[in-house]
Formats: sequence, C-alpha cells, structure tokens
Amino acid sequence: MVYSIREKQLKLTPSVVALQKVLGVCLLSGLLVACNDDDDEIVSVEETVVQSSVETRPSTGPLSDACLKAEINTLTTAKGVEFVRTPDTCFDDLPGYDFSANYIELEGLRLHYVDEGPKEGEVVLMLHGQPSWSYLYRKMIPILADAGYRVIALDNMGMGKSDKPVNTSVHQYEHHVAWTKAFINQLQLTDINLFVQDWGSLIGLRIAGNMSERFARIVVANGDMPIIPTGSNPYLLPSFEIDESITADASTFFDSRSSDRVEGFQQWIDYAASVPELMAGDVVQKLSAIELSDTEVTAYNAPYPNVHYKAAIRAFPSMLSGIEVQTLPAWQTLGAYHNPFMFNAGEYDKGLGSESNQQKWVNHVPGADGADHRRFPAGHFIQDDVGEDLALHFLAFMQSTAVQEPLVTGGPSYNMRYCEILLPYQQDGKVVSQVWGTPGVDMCRQAQWDAIDFDEVAQQYDALSAIPNGPRFFVVDESRGGDTISLDADTEFRQFGDVKMRLLTTADLSVAGGEQAPYVAAEVSRNNTWHFYQGRRVYEITDNQGQVYVMQSFSRISDASLQMDDLKELETRLNLPDGWHYSSRILTEPLNVTAVGGIAYVMQDELGNSYQLVQ
Repeated sequence: MVYSIREKQLKLTPSVVALQKVLGVCLLSGLLVACNDDDDEIVSVEETVVQSSVETRPSTGPLSDACLKAEINTLTTAKGVEFVRTPDTCFDDLPGYDFSANYIELEGLRLHYVDEGPKEGEVVLMLHGQPSWSYLYRKMIPILADAGYRVIALDNMGMGKSDKPVNTSVHQYEHHVAWTKAFINQLQLTDINLFVQDWGSLIGLRIAGNMSERFARIVVANGDMPIIPTGSNPYLLPSFEIDESITADASTFFDSRSSDRVEGFQQWIDYAASVPELMAGDVVQKLSAIELSDTEVTAYNAPYPNVHYKAAIRAFPSMLSGIEVQTLPAWQTLGAYHNPFMFNAGEYDKGLGSESNQQKWVNHVPGADGADHRRFPAGHFIQDDVGEDLALHFLAFMQSTAVQEPLVTGGPSYNMRYCEILLPYQQDGKVVSQVWGTPGVDMCRQAQWDAIDFDEVAQQYDALSAIPNGPRFFVVDESRGGDTISLDADTEFRQFGDVKMRLLTTADLSVAGGEQAPYVAAEVSRNNTWHFYQGRRVYEITDNQGQVYVMQSFSRISDASLQMDDLKELETRLNLPDGWHYSSRILTEPLNVTAVGGIAYVMQDELGNSYQLVQ
C-alpha cells in the first residue's frame, strides 16, 4: 500500500505496451480465443513483462528500490523528537537540480540548504512553501548565482533534504518561524534580499518584520501574512488519521473543493492530513500553469518515499489554525519598511496572487513605491511556470534599486494603527474631553471607521461634539509605566458602530475652545513614558521658545496615503508658526519622553500628526 501510487510513476516498458495493444486488438475484434488459448503461455508472457519492468527500474533516484523500499530508520533527538531522513539515493538524477547539499544542525535535526554563487556576494534567501521544497527554485538559482549573488534556498524542516520529524504536532507555525530565524542567525546572514512564496511568505514576512534590520530588499511572489483577531480563527486542527476512504487525487480534490475561502481551505487542511497518499508532485502540477514532465513531478515527490516522511506536508496547512495576532508586530514594522519591496503575482492564482492581495501589500509597504509589480501568466507555483523570467525580473529589481539605512525592528506599539474619538464636555469652567480609542482592543478597519455617524455619537453620549481622531499610527516603539496601551480590570469599553474602543484618558481642550487647533498644546492626563529604540528615526518640532515636541503618532485624517517614510520630508507640507521648525534624526541612543506629574502636553500639526513636549 505504501508504494502503490509511487509505482504508478514508472513508465510502461515496451513489452507492457505491446501486450496492451495485442490484448486491445483481440478484445475489439472479438477473437480473444484466437490470440492465445494456452494459459501457460499467458503466464509466461506476464512473467516476462514483470521481469522486464523490474529490470528497467532505475538503480538510483526517487523511483529506485533503494529509495522506495529502503528500511525506515527512525532516529531520536536529545529532546525526544523522532525523525526520519530520506535516503540520499532518492535525490539522484533529478532534472535541473544538481546543486551541492549543505546542512546545519538545529535542535538535533539537520536542515538542508542550497548555497550557490560566490560566498562574498550579496545574499539572496529563497523560502518555499507546501508541499514543495528547494527544487522549486531550480530555474532561478543559476541565473542569480551567475550574476554574482550568493543564492541560498533552504528546505523547511520536514521537507526536501531536511530531516523529517514524524509527529505532525512538531510542525507548528511558531516552530518553523523559530527554525528559520535560527538558520539566519547561525549563517550570520545580513543585508538579505528575501524572496518568498506560499508558506515561505507566512514565515519569511514574519521574520522580515521581526528582524527588519537584516533585510535589504523583499520580494513576494504569491504570498501573504494573515492577521486574525484573537479568538476569531475559523480553522480547526484535523485528526491526522489516515482515511482509506479518501480516493480523490490532488487534481480531483482541487476541482471539487468549496469556493468559499474559509470552507475551502479547511477542506484542504483535512484532505492533506488524512488522504492516504498526499503526492507533492501532483499538487504542484495541479497548481501550476505549465505541464511538468513526469521526471519533474517525480522530483517533487523524491523527499517523501512513503507516508512516514510526510508529516510536514500533511501538517503545514493546519498551521493556519495557530495564527492570530502574533503576526501583527511584523505587519506594523513592514508598514514602515522603506527599503525596496516588490510583489509579483501569478494571474491564475486567485488567492495569494489576487490583485486585491497584491495591492494590499503595495499600499502597505512604503518601499513598494516605484517598483515594477508584475502579474505573470502563471499559477500558484509561479517559480515553475515562469522561473527564468521571474529570476531576470528579480535581478533587474536588485540592480536598479538602492538600499537606504536599515530599518530598526519596531516595538509592540511601532506603526500600530489605531483610532480615537474625543467627546468634549463642559466641566468646572473648562472643556474637558474624554479620549476613547482602539489600542489593544480593535484594529479600526477603514470601512468600519468610515461608517460611524459622529453626530449621532455626540447625541448618544450628550457630548458637545464627537471629534474623529484617526486613523493614526504610533511612531513610538513602546509605552512604558502607564496604561495608555495596556488593559486592566477597570478598563471601560464602548462600541462605536462596529468599532470597539476603551476609555484612554482625558484632555483639557479649553485653550483651543474645545477644538483641536494646530500648534496649540493641550493638557492630557497621562502617566506613561513613550520609549523610542536606538536607531529609530524620530520627528521633532521646535517652537520659538526652543521647546521640543517629539512626534508620538502620525495621522491619515487629512492625507489617507501618508506613510511613515513620508515623515522625513514633512516640513515641506507644514505651515509652521513663525520661528518654529521641523526636523528628523536617527537616535544614537534610546529616547524616553515622559509625562510629568501625570500631565503630558500634546499638540497637533495641521495634518493631525501629534507631538508630545519633552519635559
């Protein structure tokens, strides 16, 4: 049973084909008895056919007995993780893949990677998804290596030539992210030009956002990094029990699964986990636009001689069930990534390659401006369909773009999107505003924010007005020593339309007559410290008295397209009071901006960007 489907990949020998033709003619003519009535002779022919088939089986490679029928040797790491190692002979004579094997050890497991081109060249790191392996990059690696780049394509743990933990529970999103980070650290890779696709993007974009200072350029090809609100993940872990009743091959499955995004992917999770024979090559072929050769399909299957080797490719789809908001900090940092970024897509990939997904990333990452984001006539496995063209496009992108200063990885608050509503009231001769906001409770999606009727909100809460103050994005890395972002048991919540908010603080708007007038500081009740990391670019306004206000958040109230990277040149857009000036600088040491005596002095410019006085 284990080998049955793999056996089907063998080409029929001439004697088998001849026998089929003879039997076919006999059956069609109705003269079966005339073909041969001698049972012994028929047996003899069958024996000859079987013997011929055995004789033509290759001695090495993925279809050899040495690969398919090798003894399964289960090994165990020092921490008790059981794994198997695909026999080297399975990787002999793979078309287009004659790269030397390289290994590092992580947690007692070998992780394999291709390392081609000059070792002193700029690093290109290529990450694959499921159920492929570094074979996916065989068409791109030589072009980039010949151009002088050091091209590294790793095999995710459990895939390709890497060791294969046999327990599906080992394969979790956080574990694969940690393995890939450890790989980058062990090889001491810096100034990385990252190329990611499929699960390589869910892993790679997370790492690029967590270690942004290591990455010079980022290219996504049919990829994404989902953010799912806590408690809202719709995907369920499967049982991982092999179900012999599932007979649909990959092509039949993908043709029949639901078109609903969530339901369809859950079906893929269940199918991958339970189908008796998950054939990697069949999946790649189905989701590619070109017709792969039989030997190429076999090459994709090479790492997985039987089900014992398939825990990773069975488990990877289910890893989506473990993703919620842990990807949010990486998303926030990438929203300030100013180095070159490009998103290419296969136009036949209606999911990760869709125009809406491509545009989402182009709009989100500042470094995407001016890049040639293409849509290729390709499917999901774009590297197979247009590998050479994709490599040349990637090469042109690297050679035509310049890298700016590294982006220091953001803290938990950095570039966090949030919204506020100010509800001012008359209080003891002053105009004091309640400040309600989304930090920590809601992502303030644009459609939901736009749907709020602020006149209705003011009337509902009997306020002088309802002042929309968002969407906004923190420039600070962390809020320390206060409750501006953190939640506690006494936090008060309200629902404004479909946007959930909590009471953040109060602000005295008396000087501005209950409004938010530009360049007029308001007293805000707050006891926290804004903390900026060393290496962070900060933006400051100095008034005519020499007092310095540091930007704490920028706003899209007046300019819906404003990005973090635009703030360096913001002075050209501001109408500053006489004697005031705007500047930016990169911190050579950390910066703390602290409220004094429970009061912070906060002002805004005419675009709605907010600044706090350094006291």
